[in-house]
Amino acid sequence: MSGLVEANIVGTPPYVELLRHADVPDDFWYSLTLHLRARVEGDGRNRLAIPLERFLAGRRWLRLQCLGYGVGLILGEGVRALLRKAEDERDTLDRVLSRQISVGDSESLLAQLEKRGYIRQLRDFQRRDLAKLRQLDHGANFSVPGAGKTAVTYALFELERMRGRVARLLVVAPLSAFDAWISEADRCFHSAPIICQFTGRIPSSTDVVLVNYQKLTPHFETLAAWILEAPTHLVLDEAHRAKAGRMGEWGSAVLDLAHIAVRRDILTGTPAPQGPNDLIALIDFLWPHQARRILPTDALTTNPPDSAMKQISRTLEPIFVRTTKRELGLDPPQTWVELVELKGLQADIYDALRNRYAGIFDLGRPDRTMLTQMGEVTVYLLQAATNPALLIRRLQNQPPAEFRYPSLEIPLGSKLAELIARYPTHEIPQKFQKLAVMVSRNASLRRKTLVWSNFPDNLIALERVLARFEPALIYGAVPMDDGTLPPGVRTRQGELKRFRSDPNCLVLLANPAATAEGVSLHDVCHDAIYLDRTFNAGQYLQSLDRIHRLGLAPGTETRITFLLSSGTIDDAVDSRVAQKAERLSQMLNDPDLIAMALPDDEDYGEAIEDVGDLTALFEHLRGAAG
Repeated sequence: MSGLVEANIVGTPPYVELLRHADVPDDFWYSLTLHLRARVEGDGRNRLAIPLERFLAGRRWLRLQCLGYGVGLILGEGVRALLRKAEDERDTLDRVLSRQISVGDSESLLAQLEKRGYIRQLRDFQRRDLAKLRQLDHGANFSVPGAGKTAVTYALFELERMRGRVARLLVVAPLSAFDAWISEADRCFHSAPIICQFTGRIPSSTDVVLVNYQKLTPHFETLAAWILEAPTHLVLDEAHRAKAGRMGEWGSAVLDLAHIAVRRDILTGTPAPQGPNDLIALIDFLWPHQARRILPTDALTTNPPDSAMKQISRTLEPIFVRTTKRELGLDPPQTWVELVELKGLQADIYDALRNRYAGIFDLGRPDRTMLTQMGEVTVYLLQAATNPALLIRRLQNQPPAEFRYPSLEIPLGSKLAELIARYPTHEIPQKFQKLAVMVSRNASLRRKTLVWSNFPDNLIALERVLARFEPALIYGAVPMDDGTLPPGVRTRQGELKRFRSDPNCLVLLANPAATAEGVSLHDVCHDAIYLDRTFNAGQYLQSLDRIHRLGLAPGTETRITFLLSSGTIDDAVDSRVAQKAERLSQMLNDPDLIAMALPDDEDYGEAIEDVGDLTALFEHLRGAAG
């Protein structure tokens, strides 16, 4: 035998330390640093530090290396426990996947919860999901947005806490979802747990910590130490944000935390936004290093077949729950199209823009470059159809306040530039006038109105136009309150609270890109008006969920109005969004996992998404050329 290596678990957060005894060959020792990505300790000759996940992933390789070099490996009790836990979890996963674990009785679970002060009335599908998740050591809730995943997770946490398996909960979520976790706790518990929004430290009495993905890496050791203090339930909300796995900062952090949490769960309505490979990191979080072993081989190829997601659904069915959109039992919203006729300067500006762009681009090159170029055209036409004053930024060479698109110059001194420059002093946009009438009508009935626009400058202008209704305002420049802002700063949480609770605040002016996730307004608002929309149907469906979601009282009428400037690009957008929204809705009603991307609060989407959008735009422009 050529010497001995001793392995022990040390440190906080823990890692495996390898100690080199005499006669261990240099070649063997240095191979460990390369294959296991060990961190050199001291002079590096006798001590190496290996992350737990790298040690577990390379344990079989290490065993073969020891046999090949004749090196003895002495395992400390902590390492032995780690390996036993890994093997036990692998065996448990195999039993689950072979359907050897039955779903529990939801009625008995609810009775137990009621005794513990859990007061939320769960729907049948939520009870079903809870009963299945309770039988799993770790699970995934892939229910559609608005299905009550937060309420089910709180019930699951309470059941696990009741049996003594866990004592605390760490939720990793977007900042925009914090409001839902806080408000849902009050609805779920007679005496809500003590919740801390993580800003760098955690009070000792905390039961639930909410931390956003951006804080994971800089505060990893603090969070890991908190998990290690007591048995912890670790939940990833909107878990698709960690889909990059080891290739991304957030994914690496959650995969590291997975090894020290007692229970792990993931929540997302879109587990595979781009395709089957997105699931690898999520499954490895639940069951470390098992994803590539259990996922179908065809699903992991560069270009997976169309059947890949069906194969994955059949394979993973025992470890996930999914409630479809249809199961929510919501009455469909009532939708209206209000046509607005362009008049005066606005009509002249729109016609000038449309004529300028007609026929400019080669219609035979629908490549990425063209999509970007035509995206610029789309944005300018959308602005002109709604509020030509937005185009003044182009004249002054200012960047857009929020919407992300490249600059396309409007030549100074041109007729078009002259029309745009004098627009604000001569007209109020037709859509603004129509919107003001509709909001006033709702306000007279004490009905609150949610107004959507993709352009922040529209929202800022409307704040003045609708001032007598004391509107709340949310767009990208209004910050989330992460606990570090000084008093008096306008925040998204503050604006939402004012809209919900202030009877004089009758309007919420919102940007879909900043209000896409985690916001529920269905308790106070049943009217939404879209001042403008883009071709992004996913973003439209996300925004619709703000007031049309689980919890609506029976018989509640949800009213959705689209303001369309007739004869403009609005017509093309309305037609394309309707087509794409129907396809997305069918996917949301599919019980199997679907590769589908709904945007989140960091995803603005492209102005032109696909060739179908491009065709619709060309047809609109050809109308001008013809």
